[in-house]
Amino acid sequence: MEAKPVDAEQFKTGMRSLAGAVSIITSAHAGRRYGMTATAVCSASAEPPTVLICVNKLATTHGAIAKSKLFCVNVLRADDWELSTSFSGAQTGEGRFKSRDWAKLATGSPVLIDSLASFDCRVVNKLLHGTHTIFLGQVEQVLLGKKGKPLLYSEGQYAKLASLTLGEPLPEGLDYWGF
Repeated sequence: MEAKPVDAEQFKTGMRSLAGAVSIITSAHAGRRYGMTATAVCSASAEPPTVLICVNKLATTHGAIAKSKLFCVNVLRADDWELSTSFSGAQTGEGRFKSRDWAKLATGSPVLIDSLASFDCRVVNKLLHGTHTIFLGQVEQVLLGKKGKPLLYSEGQYAKLASLTLGEPLPEGLDYWGF
């Protein structure tokens, strides 16, 4: 079979099947708070503790991170889907921060007090690639919230994590993806 170039829509459709934990990436610059919903977040290194985020260059949060060289990854709980929606465009600006309690840690970036975990980071490297910038952030401080299940996103829907016994099939007709 002859390989054809992959177009952007085909790539996006394939990537939608990749389930990811949902986080809110925040930053602060010139006295303003910025934030966006993201699934492109992962651990890059344990020594030194470093996380990797991918941020679209058109996002307002991108400019704040690029200028301040600071960000915080706030890992959301399964019941935080409304907050995630707010930070993915349903609200803009400071209004996004009004419904919950936020604080500051080492870098001054907004930290969601009741997240599963928050990683307060200082940018140590960045790579421009296509429509996005990949930021590597050395973790300056971690806030561990109370235990819970993470909010997931796949196929354009929010999802909850379901525990299965090894080898156990999914129960007939059970939909783990619906809310």
